[in-house]
Amino acid sequence: MTKQVFLVLLLNISFLGLFAQQTSITGNVKDVKLGETLIGASVYVEGTTIGTVTDFDGNYTLKNIPVGTINLKCSFISYETVTKKSITLSEGDIPVINFEMGASSVELNDVVVIAKAKRESALVLLMDQKKSAVMKQSIGAQQLATQGISDAASAASKITGVSKQEGNKGLSVRGLGDRYNTSSLNGLPLPSNNAEYKNIELGLFSTDIIEFIDVEKVPTAHLYGDFAGANINIVSKVHSGKTFLKLGLKTGYNLNLADADKFYLGDGPGAFGFDNFNYPQDLSTYNFETHWNPEEKTVYPNMEFKLSGGKTFTFENSELNAFASLSFDNEYSYSDYLERKVNGSDYVRADVKGEKYNYTTQSTGMLNLNYNWKKNKLFFNSILLNTSDQMLREVRGTLFDLAEVGALVRRSEYERNTVWVNQLLGKYELKEKMGLNWGIAFNKVNNIVPDRKHNTMENGTDSEKYFATNDQANNNRYFHDLIEDELAANLSVDYQFGEGFADADYKGRLTFGYSGKYKTRAFEATQFNHKIKENRLVNVDDIDSYFNNDNLQKGLFDLKVLSSDFVILSTYDGEQVINAGFASLEYNLSPRLLALLGVRIEHVFQKIEYKTALGKGKEDFNELNVLPSLSLKYALNDRSNLRFASGITYTLPQFKESALFLFEGITDVTVGNPYLTPSTNYNGEIKWEFFPKPSELISVAAFGKYIVDPINKFVRASAGNEFTYANTGDWAYLYGVELEAKKDIMTLSSEHSTKKFNLSANLTLMDSKQELDQDKIITQTKGQFNANFNKKEEKLQGAAPLIANANMTYKYTWAEGKKSITSSLIYTYVSDRLNLIGYSSLGNQVDKGMHTLDFVMKSKIKQWGLSLSAKNILNQDIERKQENASRDWIVKSYNKGVELSVGLSYTF
Repeated sequence: MTKQVFLVLLLNISFLGLFAQQTSITGNVKDVKLGETLIGASVYVEGTTIGTVTDFDGNYTLKNIPVGTINLKCSFISYETVTKKSITLSEGDIPVINFEMGASSVELNDVVVIAKAKRESALVLLMDQKKSAVMKQSIGAQQLATQGISDAASAASKITGVSKQEGNKGLSVRGLGDRYNTSSLNGLPLPSNNAEYKNIELGLFSTDIIEFIDVEKVPTAHLYGDFAGANINIVSKVHSGKTFLKLGLKTGYNLNLADADKFYLGDGPGAFGFDNFNYPQDLSTYNFETHWNPEEKTVYPNMEFKLSGGKTFTFENSELNAFASLSFDNEYSYSDYLERKVNGSDYVRADVKGEKYNYTTQSTGMLNLNYNWKKNKLFFNSILLNTSDQMLREVRGTLFDLAEVGALVRRSEYERNTVWVNQLLGKYELKEKMGLNWGIAFNKVNNIVPDRKHNTMENGTDSEKYFATNDQANNNRYFHDLIEDELAANLSVDYQFGEGFADADYKGRLTFGYSGKYKTRAFEATQFNHKIKENRLVNVDDIDSYFNNDNLQKGLFDLKVLSSDFVILSTYDGEQVINAGFASLEYNLSPRLLALLGVRIEHVFQKIEYKTALGKGKEDFNELNVLPSLSLKYALNDRSNLRFASGITYTLPQFKESALFLFEGITDVTVGNPYLTPSTNYNGEIKWEFFPKPSELISVAAFGKYIVDPINKFVRASAGNEFTYANTGDWAYLYGVELEAKKDIMTLSSEHSTKKFNLSANLTLMDSKQELDQDKIITQTKGQFNANFNKKEEKLQGAAPLIANANMTYKYTWAEGKKSITSSLIYTYVSDRLNLIGYSSLGNQVDKGMHTLDFVMKSKIKQWGLSLSAKNILNQDIERKQENASRDWIVKSYNKGVELSVGLSYTF
């Protein structure tokens, strides 16, 4: 009976609670010093789970609050938490409670944040995405820190439809690789740092210097027209607020290293990666600066040192913000390695297995100055990047027609990249509704491979072998030097209709502008072939005992450059000039419909001159492209949008693809094609996005692209079966669907702590097809190039039918934000994708699907920061298979190893 009475009382209390008196609170949150509204500030009733965040105008509304007396709290990153105590709420009364926040020196997620509505926060970026007329996706410094992402390439690959391409240094966006994408820093173009690629390696940019990254997959008038996949724009960090100085130290270890009995690298380069070596000018003496013999190295833990700081100088009517960062990190890695070459009849022409050793370094320095007066801003950025990559690869097995018995191939390589980026940007208010934006950049790149050493040996024993002699290039030393200079400029004037973006009177914005760039590239290479005249058994670990000046003088071997007795350089020089004018109109056609109509008229001049072993020549082309674009956003309600975007772009051949130049690998050779022509791309996308809360997102997008005269890499029909490039057909297309979700699973706030648990995931499904027409190749190249495709149609190279990302994050914060712990589990999957189009009786070469899993944990205790991470936990083999008619062959295989690290930082 007692239980029944208790149950009745409980039900009555619950029933009365449903009809308890409730009310609401509204208000606004601002910076107390600057008077600026704060976007994404948290406002909540103390001791409850009732809370919200401020919108794009700093406003908030709290509903369903029980009447009575409450304490109302407001918190925001880099600000002191403010509490409004003993607020009495009555039924029917909706009080307006405003907050003015003062800056704090507290950090969030080991990222020093700015005392303004900056776009480092995932919440602010989502709000910006919701309001913007442009269809884009972003990832900010807050998310980068939480997920332990170390560089811009890894950051961009977390965005829907973007994936890293294992085995090279580029990104693929919706199945379109490096050739179809562009990269920029603060809206100004970035140069390439490698002869192999069009874009700079985004992995060079440490997340320490990044505020956020934008990815735009459909064209707009302000973007250069040379892309079909996406433009990836890095926005550099700018300091504001209190002075800080931060020191960081991280150490780590790759578990693959435990499998290496010893660790070897080539002779010459030091530990910091700033070395260079010259080649001899006289072939009559043997006078190289490094030795052939590999050196055994002591493997130390990976190390990373970071120093960053910022200070604001305040004047009467202006302020100067300064931010600087210095960092150095290195990494040792090791892997088993396999490479095969198999013909269509399943005859194995090359089968080698062995080991690969790597040691990499990266040094980064950045200076950012930002001067503000009235409503005008001036920015200066200077970034110096230096990376090095030492690699020693030694494999043994069989090489048909080269070293058929007991083959040994060893390649020792050292590559160094130096990138210097300088930018000056300005924003001015010409009139109340008219603004001027401009920017200029000078960028310089130097990519060198000084003294790559390559040996091919055969027969003998494991420790002593003969040199392979059927080709004088079997044993060689190679040097190359690439210098690229780029000057770029942007200028635009915009006029705004109405009173402001969030104002009901806002009508739109009209923009006129110019953008241009002038780029030159000088590439030179030479290879010193060692022609064996008197072969003998040589200790494989003492190649210097044979290749030395004494034996050269005795006539045991000759030094040759392109079969000549004197140094000859193979060169190509490229020049690219792009000038464009553009106009765009952003206009509110109705209170719910926002349109962005743009046109870009872009003139392109590209020239390349080459002088190589294959010949010399000059090729150039002039093109005038008219590139219209349209973006529409229809607000279905205050929480969801329906978007549409379309536009025309083009794709230029890369310098390397157009130069009649040989690039040699271990089992393959690539030659350029001077007859290449640009492709034309037609892009379209429709998207629905829903924001259940300001920090949450659900979106579905359908996209399609049609490419005229697509460019592909394939195997040329010739005696040497070299790789080459061509416009392989008249058309190609791809289409697909993207799904994305960000969900706050739990948020619990109390007087002393906050617990948050959220999930995010995205999925891309797509299909593609292209025409393969060997007659087109023969006609276009005047019979100089041919193909032997075994089908008329094929999928696009690099287009993975499925790409998935998922992230699960838990964060516990206490002591008013001064202490926190965050843990994240990050998963990525990229399905099988075509690497090389099959030919003759050979099947396609396909990169097998990859699963990756990372775990990151970060803790902050006042000024101290601690991080722990385990990367590539699954350590799946990276494999490439050849799909012959009778069976599949693994033609390349290695793995990256599990990387463990621990880091410690302190902020003064």
